[in-house]
Amino acid sequence: MNKTLRHTLTIGILTLFLTQIGFSQSIDKFVDSTIKVDSLNVPTEYGQSYFPKEMFPEVEQNWIKTKKGFRVEPIVKEGTYDSFIVDWYSEQLYAMKEPLLFNRIVDKEVYRFTWLRTFDKPMVFRIENRKGDYILYYKILDGKGGYEPGRIEVEKTKNLTKKEWLTFKKLIENADFWNMSLGRNSIGLDGSEWILEGLTPTKYRAVTIWSPTEGSFYEACIYLISLSDLTLTENERY
Repeated sequence: MNKTLRHTLTIGILTLFLTQIGFSQSIDKFVDSTIKVDSLNVPTEYGQSYFPKEMFPEVEQNWIKTKKGFRVEPIVKEGTYDSFIVDWYSEQLYAMKEPLLFNRIVDKEVYRFTWLRTFDKPMVFRIENRKGDYILYYKILDGKGGYEPGRIEVEKTKNLTKKEWLTFKKLIENADFWNMSLGRNSIGLDGSEWILEGLTPTKYRAVTIWSPTEGSFYEACIYLISLSDLTLTENERY
């Protein structure tokens, strides 16, 4: 490879890398002081989006024929916005009286797993590291994840150990959370929505997977559930 071509490829890869990192990590582009919130950063108006539009582009399913049948390849439609999905998720989080995560610069690290099972009670698990204080917040609504959210039925807080926090962070790293694909890629009906958000003083990201059953992303979310005092059967995990 000649020197000029090598230099061009290096610049191209570096530019792509910086573009991806800048988009996925920079909280500055999402901060919005005009959003009306209360003292806990919970929206005061129904209909407020809980996610920046850039985090939820529309996704098309491209069916590719293989020797063993077909596989599905998701294609993100750049410059689009999946308002149906964002409105659905936001309605559930608003009913939970959860704070927004993207609109302010904070001095803590936060991850929030929102679990919406079509015919079961919506749940949310939020873990925070406040300068060495590790806290888990979790709530359950009395409605259904695919229908009306209902009202808060369970709302609890639990102090965690540093070891528990580091165990969760390792699962997040294994999942490569900060580089996961954006948009909702779903090829099934009913099931469950697994939405995971991450927030640090410098970056924010939100990803969603439909009904995962294995992998580091799945394990990270399941671990948050295990840190609570909830007991779920194997069938209730999907």
